[in-house]
Amino acid sequence: MKKSVRQFLLLSLCSLAGSVSWAQVSLGVRGGANFATFAVSGDDQDLPFKPKAGLNFAILFNLPLSTSTSIQIEPGFSQRGTRISENSNQLINSQQVKIDIKGKLLVNYIEMPILFQYKPQLGKLEGLLSIGPEVRLMTGNIRAKSRSKVYVDGDLVSDTSEDDSYGSSDDTNKFDFGIVGGAGVAYPLGAIKVFAEGRYHFGLRNLSSYSGDDSKVHNRGASAHLGILVPIGK
Repeated sequence: MKKSVRQFLLLSLCSLAGSVSWAQVSLGVRGGANFATFAVSGDDQDLPFKPKAGLNFAILFNLPLSTSTSIQIEPGFSQRGTRISENSNQLINSQQVKIDIKGKLLVNYIEMPILFQYKPQLGKLEGLLSIGPEVRLMTGNIRAKSRSKVYVDGDLVSDTSEDDSYGSSDDTNKFDFGIVGGAGVAYPLGAIKVFAEGRYHFGLRNLSSYSGDDSKVHNRGASAHLGILVPIGK
C-alpha cells in the first residue's frame, strides 16, 4: 500500500474517532410496551393471531456522529408473542353451538437494536427518526395460556383453561433478527434529554424450523417507549 494511501486512511480513522467524542457520549434507559404478534405465511395463514401487549426495557449507549446524527445501541429485554381470539357458531342436531377460544403465546427475548438516528431541531423540541437492524435471543420456555368456552343454545356447558410451558426444541429458532424503525420527539431538561418514541419491528427470520411444514412465522409488531439520556464525560 502506498504511503499516501496509508496516511489518508489513518487521517480518516482519526477524524471518525474524533467525531465520537467521549465528552459527548450519553447513557440512558428506556421502558415501554410492545404490541407484538406473529405474521404467518404458507399453510397456516388463517391462524387468528392478534397483537399482544408486553413490556420492554433497555440500557442506551448514544454515540454522536454530528450535531444532528448519532448511533444508539440498546441492549435490553422484551416480552413478545401473540394473542389468539376465535369464535365459531354451528348448528349441530338442531342446537346452536358456540365456541369461544381466547389465548396467548408468551415469548421473552433479550434484544439489541443498533440504530442510526437523525435528530432535526423542532423549536424547543428535537425530532427523532431511528432505523437499523436488531437481533434477539429467546430466553426461557414458550408459555401457552388458553381458555375455551362452549355454549349450547346460549347456555354455558364447558369452560376449560390451560397453561402449558414448552421448552426450546429443534422446531423453533431461538435466534431472530430484523429491522426496526421509529419516530419520536425529545425535550431537554438541562443536560438531560427526555424522549418519547414509537417504533415498528419487522422480523426477518423464520421462527419455525420444522422441515415438514411450509408455513413461515415471523415476529412483527409496534412498540412505544419513554426514556432519558444523560451525557457522560467532561
